[in-house]
Amino acid sequence: MAGNITPTVAAPFIPELWANTALEILRPLIVLCGLTTKDTDVASFQVGNTLHVPYTGTFTANDKTAGSPVTLQQPTATDTTVTLNKHKEVSFLVEDVTQAQANQSLREQYMKATVPALVNQLESDLFALYSGFSTTPLGTSGTDLTAATLRAARKQFVDNKVPQGDRHLVLSSKDVNSLMADTSLQSYFAFNDAERGDISQGLTNGQVAKPIYGLALHESQLVPVVTGTPNSTKNFAFDPGAIILAMRTLPEAPAGVGAVQATVKDPVSGIVLRVTMSYAANYLGVQVTVDILYGVAKLRDEKGFVVLS
Repeated sequence: MAGNITPTVAAPFIPELWANTALEILRPLIVLCGLTTKDTDVASFQVGNTLHVPYTGTFTANDKTAGSPVTLQQPTATDTTVTLNKHKEVSFLVEDVTQAQANQSLREQYMKATVPALVNQLESDLFALYSGFSTTPLGTSGTDLTAATLRAARKQFVDNKVPQGDRHLVLSSKDVNSLMADTSLQSYFAFNDAERGDISQGLTNGQVAKPIYGLALHESQLVPVVTGTPNSTKNFAFDPGAIILAMRTLPEAPAGVGAVQATVKDPVSGIVLRVTMSYAANYLGVQVTVDILYGVAKLRDEKGFVVLS
């Protein structure tokens, strides 16, 4: 059972330090989290709360006749409901508190072991939304992707009226390898490799290289694979408006219960995480819990589709 954190223990043990270290570690790990529509707030919510995210209906262009008024439109607005039904946590015990707090590398080691578990779960929940999109998948299960597949994806984006500039394709590692081996793309990858030192600072969210055919290519080991004969890899093509990630924080622990907390929001990914610390007298150490509360949902059906391989 957790007991009060004594002044000696609390003095060096600052949850904000651990939370900010966690943010620094998670940024290079995210792919989908950084590319989706986000609804983030640090206001307190409970597990199971439902959010309503509104967006406007469809407008049409009307003829304007000289001397007549414009045509006012009131399109039917709709909304997407997102349930905050995913509360994920990672907890561990730090027995040598002073050493962990004073030694920055040791603190980073704890966070490097903790943060990936949370990020991987969050990304996996976002990837799982692929099955809810109605556009007929491109590609063929068990067949490597080629430049022709990328061109077909470009055409699908155009046909679905998805604006240029935000067209993303998240690929499995095997599919990135197959594209790199495509003879028609050798010059493209060679050019990007030659400029890697110049462009690497601008590549984020797992981006493989500069866009090709108007598509930003990203790589993730979490792209879903459905086992079968053959296996079916579900690469995901989308615009940020295809899916939504809603994040909130949980209520703070009541004062005087022997716990200290910090809640931080990453301005890059929109991820909100909380660090809770309390002294566990039975174990003679400090229990650390890092948790997140979120919900995910499909937002616009025409903005996402699957590319099989």
